[in-house]
Amino acid sequence: MIMKINNKINLKKYLLLMSKEVNISLKKYLPKDKSIISQAMRYSVLAGGKRLRPIFVILGAEIFGLSKQKIEPAICAVEFLHTYSLIHDDLPAMDNDDLRRGKPTSHKKFGENAAILAGDALLTESFNLIAQCNVPSDRIVKAIRNFAEYSGYKGMIAGQAEDTLEAGKWNKKDISLCKNKLEFIHINKTSALIKASIKIGAILAGAKEKDLVLLDKYAHNIGLAFQIADDILDVYADKKLLGKNGSDNDNNKLTYLSLYGKEKSEENAKNLISEAKKVISKFKTKKEILEALADYMIDRRF
Repeated sequence: MIMKINNKINLKKYLLLMSKEVNISLKKYLPKDKSIISQAMRYSVLAGGKRLRPIFVILGAEIFGLSKQKIEPAICAVEFLHTYSLIHDDLPAMDNDDLRRGKPTSHKKFGENAAILAGDALLTESFNLIAQCNVPSDRIVKAIRNFAEYSGYKGMIAGQAEDTLEAGKWNKKDISLCKNKLEFIHINKTSALIKASIKIGAILAGAKEKDLVLLDKYAHNIGLAFQIADDILDVYADKKLLGKNGSDNDNNKLTYLSLYGKEKSEENAKNLISEAKKVISKFKTKKEILEALADYMIDRRF
């Protein structure tokens, strides 16, 4: 149910309600034994967050008439994989962060070896979860293929590798090269998992290929805008509100802010959101909430 005030979507209440529902599902599918790895898995997954990616899975399915009850494992799968990526991103060999969502990162809480293994376990279990959805098997196979493509070495991992392994190696005088590299990083590191999320829901609901193309374009644009906003927040946001310490500058990473400046970066993000809204105009049943979520990508006040 989507709440409205003066005929406008109350996104704050919607996200709060949906995140509570997602958290109930996550607790259901997380391991419950007392091993250190299980504890680390639960700690990181349940540490907080808006649950945007699981919500996009739900919306992707609902656009095409499939209820979230049928795909509950897939809803959890994307959050499992997202959390694995955050655990590994925070490691000393990667971004070396001490805080995540306002709490000590996994390796600070449980040790580096346990954090690595907890991330590995979440990654592996995410694919197992998608296979448990109550839909025809051909859709499950297609969804898993989609998930692997966007989260694997041609997708999210490619973006992370370029972002991490090439940090500080850029010739910033070569503006054209920097722009291309930066877009590659953000398309793969951030947009890819958002694409996977909304398309997994749609695929499991039996969406046609032409509709998947539109959802891909929508997610591409809001994912880029999300990362631009993240680059800005990394420098300008109150670190207590952000829930993590800004580290891009410390790690000499290429960002939209360092390349374009704040004003141009904000303009680019707004243009991407406008394009995203045009793409989803045909999805009447969920058009309003998809538009509101697009705006939220660059205006995260709650």
